Amino acid sequence: MPRPIKTALPLDGEPFFQNMGRETLARIEAYTYHRRYEPRQIIFFPDDPCDYVYWVREGRVKVGLAAGDGRELTYRHLGPGDMLGDVLLADQPKRIKYAEALENSLLCLMRSDDFRRLVYEEVEVALALSLELTRRVLTLEEVFAEIVFSTVRGRVASALLRLGRGEAGADPFTVHVTHQELANLVGASREKVTLILHEFREEGMITLSNRRVRVENPAGLMRMRRPGIPQGGMV
Repeated sequence: MPRPIKTALPLDGEPFFQNMGRETLARIEAYTYHRRYEPRQIIFFPDDPCDYVYWVREGRVKVGLAAGDGRELTYRHLGPGDMLGDVLLADQPKRIKYAEALENSLLCLMRSDDFRRLVYEEVEVALALSLELTRRVLTLEEVFAEIVFSTVRGRVASALLRLGRGEAGADPFTVHVTHQELANLVGASREKVTLILHEFREEGMITLSNRRVRVENPAGLMRMRRPGIPQGGMV
């Protein structure tokens, strides 16, 4: 496991911590460490103890579940500002999912006992956690609605927008994702997702390169989402 390091990166610029007072931040910073992870390095495995909570400072992380027959379910792709490992608050002793760094990543982490103590004792931490979990529930409900009501084409469009945080923006942006990772996120075969991505490219919606999808027309992808499905949310 990578050695913990202290960094000079302030926490007040991170979404989870940005509205907290200086005294609360000082207490949090006394409990936090940072670790660097290389691409494809596992952060935690299924059956590992729920001993840390994490925030992504740099890079990208995938959270998923692997079946014994080789199939994989990807729950979330996380980027800077996103949180993972908070299942420890449910008194779950061991992990069920795994987390993997998709590129060079820097994670902030805190021991489970310290995090529980802060949630119980610091109102600002409890409020930030409730907002984080509420946003996550809203996104999961949105994804569930897409699975039921939308086509695979619509689900791929929505996934690209979420991965790029491009739901409301009109400017091009780049998503770092493979065809297989995208297929895992939308519950479709890699072949089907590759076909749809090529269609999007021919329509001028995206350009493709190695492990990258550049969204050239976010508004166009937005129109592909099934009407009536709420827009927005966070991964």
